[in-house]
Amino acid sequence: MEQIKNGILDYLKDNSFMERGAVLKDSDSLTQNGIIDSIGLLELIDYICEKYSIEIPEDMLTPENFDSLQGITDLITRLAK
Repeated sequence: MEQIKNGILDYLKDNSFMERGAVLKDSDSLTQNGIIDSIGLLELIDYICEKYSIEIPEDMLTPENFDSLQGITDLITRLAK
């Protein structure tokens, strides 16, 4: 799970969503902290699907699954099995 979290963090930093030295807790809101907007979220979803070779069902496209590192990591872990 740590590897997934680090991969998402690297993606956010590499694609200028976050400063390189920024710190983000697992439960911090990506939207409320201004890290990601709706367009950025679509790009992140595309990245996740490609990187982890998963298909995200429409009913799983919820704020709980995409608004924090923990939510994203849990989602990928469930779908990648």
